Amino acid sequence: MTQDRARFEQALNRGHSYSWDQRWQEAIGEFTAAVQILPDEPAPYAGLGMAYLELNTLSKALDNYKLAARFSRGNIIYLRKVADVQEQMELLSEAGQTYMAIGEMELSKRRLNEAMDNWHRAVRLEPSLLRAHQRLASVYQRQGATRNAVQEYLTIAQILQGQNEKEKALEACQQALQLDPRNKDILTAAEMIRQGEKIFDSDSPYSTPTSSSSSLAGLVPAAVADGDPEWQAAEQASRTVALVKEARRKAMELLAAKLFSDSDDEESGAGQFERDHLISQALDSQRREMTVEAIAQYEKAMSRGENSAAAHFNLGLLYQDNLQFDSAIRQFKLAQDEAYHLARYFSLGESYRAIGQISEAISHFIYVLKTIDLGTVPAAKSANLIKLYDNLEESLTSPDEQEQATDFANALVELLSNKNWQEKVKEARNRVDIISDAGTMILGDVLTAGSARVLESLYLSQEYTRKKMYNTAIEETYHAIQLSPEYLPSHIQLAEVLAKQGRREVAALKFATIADTYRVRNDVNSAALSYERVVELLPLDLSTRMRLIELLKQNGQTDRSLEHQIALGEAYYQLAQADKARESYQTALKLTSSASDEKSWRVRILRLIADIDMQRFDWRQALAAYKELRELDPEDESTATTLVGLYYRVGQAANAVRALDVFLNQLVRSRRSKEVISILEQMVAKQPADANLVDRLSRLYLQQKRHQEAIDLLDKLGEAQLETGNTEGAIKTIGKIVSLNPANVANYQQLISQLRQQLP
Repeated sequence: MTQDRARFEQALNRGHSYSWDQRWQEAIGEFTAAVQILPDEPAPYAGLGMAYLELNTLSKALDNYKLAARFSRGNIIYLRKVADVQEQMELLSEAGQTYMAIGEMELSKRRLNEAMDNWHRAVRLEPSLLRAHQRLASVYQRQGATRNAVQEYLTIAQILQGQNEKEKALEACQQALQLDPRNKDILTAAEMIRQGEKIFDSDSPYSTPTSSSSSLAGLVPAAVADGDPEWQAAEQASRTVALVKEARRKAMELLAAKLFSDSDDEESGAGQFERDHLISQALDSQRREMTVEAIAQYEKAMSRGENSAAAHFNLGLLYQDNLQFDSAIRQFKLAQDEAYHLARYFSLGESYRAIGQISEAISHFIYVLKTIDLGTVPAAKSANLIKLYDNLEESLTSPDEQEQATDFANALVELLSNKNWQEKVKEARNRVDIISDAGTMILGDVLTAGSARVLESLYLSQEYTRKKMYNTAIEETYHAIQLSPEYLPSHIQLAEVLAKQGRREVAALKFATIADTYRVRNDVNSAALSYERVVELLPLDLSTRMRLIELLKQNGQTDRSLEHQIALGEAYYQLAQADKARESYQTALKLTSSASDEKSWRVRILRLIADIDMQRFDWRQALAAYKELRELDPEDESTATTLVGLYYRVGQAANAVRALDVFLNQLVRSRRSKEVISILEQMVAKQPADANLVDRLSRLYLQQKRHQEAIDLLDKLGEAQLETGNTEGAIKTIGKIVSLNPANVANYQQLISQLRQQLP
């Protein structure tokens, strides 16, 4: 492939050399050779078109210029050549169609004056070109040129009448009347249409419109030829948005400054001088809007080693101006510098949009707006704002929301086209903060509202709500919904007002409907937030809670699903359905393996399960839960003592003592020996006949010289043993008392003798 490229370049260069010498046949031979090597490159076809044009072989010139336009994805330079040759060949209808397409492309680049020039050429050559007249009428109307706009609307009416579209012709007259209600020419034209009379004489060129030509098929990208760019963006931005203009200025200044800076690079010298010379030429061509020349000079500089972010950014913008969007994307991705960060992402969004990759475009546009918006809010709100932008991106990139995505992109372009866009952003943030008490709105909501009047109504609704004028607030919210029925923040505001009015069930139903809508749009996060509002209002709405849990689980949001699974268990418990509550907690327990902090979640859920088991006196089930809790949270004293007690309840005294020893040793190691006696005393009070417990406590008493307390403790144990018929145990206990030499030791010795006589 590299060899082919080299051969192609050699043939192309020879062709250009022959062209400069006006040796047209030799040039044709070299350009033809280049086409045979790489048939999808536009340059040799353009060379062939020029050569055949000079030889006055117009049909071949036209064919080659069309191929150049097609393989360049609609380069305006080649399309102008196509139109010029078509005009020379008196293919006036086709030439008009070509100029129409060029105008559309100029509009897509927001060059409104150039677009209008081309539309005027189009209707001069093809008077019945309806789309061009519609464009001109719309521009004149927006510019306040009423007379020109009226003339275009009347022409549109005449064309439509000639196509037997009577109703549409009358609509064109109505649009003209909105501009000049008393214009007698418009009124007369409308009356003639109603009576079936021709607006113009039969010999007028307007009276026999021809069908649209298909000669441009494949020459212009469909997104440009068929699209309908936003007029306001075209009027407000002369070439590109203010954000990108500023970044371009910085990039050009940086490159210019480098030309005059001293370089310490070892590779300086001839190579550095050549790069600087090429960059200087490129900057000069870029300032003079000589796009093709500037691209060639930047490319040469980069082939010589230029690799600065500023150069890549500038070249990306030039490729974009030249409709080479794939190349522009590659350059923008290389222009990684903080100075062009937002402009780079915005330009990537524009380029992806131009080649029809709407989802990629929206992702980049939303990143730009999110970054701007983050600079307007306190750090504490950042996490919530990012989450809301994630929701917006998920919504706008849905296949069902392409129209809304386009509106969002147009609105963002309009916002950033304003020279004072930073101030506009601050104003928008202030208004959004007023509308949303909870801080749940973002600048993205402003751009998707569809009308400034929608936000004004929501603002008024919020103000009325603060004053507790709930009915008036609801009326204002309904007004916002009427203006933009698909704008869900208006519906959310209505639900919030209903909730504050105390109409919890109605509000919950509204939130549920909103959540279902978000689910249809595949906006999982927004759907979950709306379902959460339902269960906040109606905690015992179990069906909604289960729907929410399933939604969160399916989308990998384990922690949120666990919260609601636990809440479901609590709801069952409030309804006195302990079995279902425990079952819900068990389900939650199974989910913890994929949670962010498995240990914490298991501890929390096991405590809930154990509480139910304890209340139902199901000691064995409770024991299983507390054994795991003891392993998960060994520092928790309540768990340790409860576990010991449960071992006693199920008749596992030996396990109880072992568990107690582990706990007591743990206290000693943590230098909390004083607490050991207190805990043992509590345990002995509950289990006075447990010799192991008494033995441990009595030894501690003796260590502290509390002999009498030790004796009293052993004495009580002996009595308990005798009461239960444990004579041998009682003899051992009384023997321990005797070893302590109490004042009445003889009595204890006599008791031992009597007990031994009772043994078999």
